[in-house]
Amino acid sequence: MKKKTLFSLLLKYKYSFLAGLLALSLVDICQLSIPLIIQKVVDALTLEGAGVGDISKYGLILLFIAFAMSVFRFFWRYFIMGAARRIEQSLRNEFFSHLQSLHFDFFSQRKVGDLMAHTVNDIETLKFACGLGILIAYDGIFLLVFIFGAMLYISPELTLYAFIPFPILGFLILKFGRMIEQRFQKVQDAFSGLTESARASISGIKVVKAYVREGEEVKDFESSSAAYLDRNLRLIRIWGVYQPVITYLAALATVIFLWLGGIDTITLNITLGDFAAVLLYLTMLAWPMMAMGWAVDIIKRGNASLNRINEILLVTPPSPAEPGAVDLKIEGTIELKDLSFSYHGARVLKNVSLRIPAGAAVGFTGATGSGKSTIFQLLTRVEEPPENTIFVDGVDVRKIKRDSLSEGIVYVPQETTVFSGTVRDNISFMNPGLTESDVESAARVAEIYDEIMDFPGGFDARVGERGLSLSGGQRQRIGLARAVLLKPGVLILDDVFSSLDLKTESMVLRNLRKEMKGRTLIAISSRVPSISGFDYIAVFDNGRLVEYGSHSELMFENGIYAGLYKIQSFA
Repeated sequence: MKKKTLFSLLLKYKYSFLAGLLALSLVDICQLSIPLIIQKVVDALTLEGAGVGDISKYGLILLFIAFAMSVFRFFWRYFIMGAARRIEQSLRNEFFSHLQSLHFDFFSQRKVGDLMAHTVNDIETLKFACGLGILIAYDGIFLLVFIFGAMLYISPELTLYAFIPFPILGFLILKFGRMIEQRFQKVQDAFSGLTESARASISGIKVVKAYVREGEEVKDFESSSAAYLDRNLRLIRIWGVYQPVITYLAALATVIFLWLGGIDTITLNITLGDFAAVLLYLTMLAWPMMAMGWAVDIIKRGNASLNRINEILLVTPPSPAEPGAVDLKIEGTIELKDLSFSYHGARVLKNVSLRIPAGAAVGFTGATGSGKSTIFQLLTRVEEPPENTIFVDGVDVRKIKRDSLSEGIVYVPQETTVFSGTVRDNISFMNPGLTESDVESAARVAEIYDEIMDFPGGFDARVGERGLSLSGGQRQRIGLARAVLLKPGVLILDDVFSSLDLKTESMVLRNLRKEMKGRTLIAISSRVPSISGFDYIAVFDNGRLVEYGSHSELMFENGIYAGLYKIQSFA
């Protein structure tokens, strides 16, 4: 993806911007003509031979100009601000779509609050840069050029005197512009930290309350808030010097004109009408000078935000093109051949070999950190496995298209994500193709149907943000019901029964064995009795497969599995 610039964003809606800038130019031309008409009126009042008819004529012209300005102001607002809003929508959609395409590793290294700040605050700032920033910059430059042109036409000498402060103004705009961009980028970074502090505290509010950490959380948030305030105050100090200096330079140009222009008027080198017209133009000149400063501020802020957006957009997602990869209707045979894998330099799997036949129910157990979950992250290509080490239905998993793997192999993690919405929405996961009976059937398999019916509203009950109104066991079973509805060839459960009592767990497993008949079911569990009825059990220790077989075979061997089973069965 190419790096985005403000120009590339504007180019996408160039016709809308051109129409808006044309309307703005017509407004400015109308506005710039007013001093020339005032000049005529003043001269008509001070020179002999003027009549009431002349004054009335100029009054009607001014009335027409005011009407035309009102009409054209509507059009520049519609086209320019409308285009800025469309840029905002397009960029936000593109940014969110890009986030969805990135690898899991990216999200393990970035904070959610930071990404939220990019998605909302930075893109909002870009909208202002593309709308208000471009509008003010163009308006300032247009007025500046035409005001100087009109002043030169009336009195070149006075205009050159009034122009004296402008080289200083150009230097200040460049100098302050760089400082504003740098400091605003730090403001946005601090805002990301503040957003993440609030998100982390609110999303973990149950833990905060349970451990009576409210005071500490408030202190942490106040610290992030103070850092955000400090960065803003540093920016405000720059802005506080910047705008008054520009205003002072505009006033200085007026003072120079009043002094020298007054002398020329008294000595009759120029008419009183000329003096009044140039004075009006100088009064108008205050706005474009301030506008240039304001525009630089807004555009530099937009550039700072765009740099932050580009930082994310330039992260390369996994290539959707998979040369040589095949579509595969997964039946469920899984084979590991001498699989070894290191994560961050630490060896987590060591020469693992096993075969799971299609339609089998296999339990995985072992100590925490023994490599069980890593196998299935490799199988589903969350992590890329070594070549020729993992096979699905006889095909190297690296040569199977990711879409085929996603459809055929469903992995349910221990930490189930529940989205804000209704119970039905969460089970169906917004799939409009599912019927009411499909959803209810999946809930029965997960042994949560009766509990759902006790909720106010049943399947239409709202579960709240991140499912906070549900227990851990209810969230796990809703996630399980969601997976069942996908009818995968391989269903992998990663300790999803940790929050369930043994009776409920036993019922869910019985239902799953029936539901998954003819398809492969794999359950990772630290509770050995839960998986004792499975066809095969794999026992891991320190990254190695140390035992593999049926319950009776492993009990006969009297190894790790037998010891765990005896301890947990009679505990």
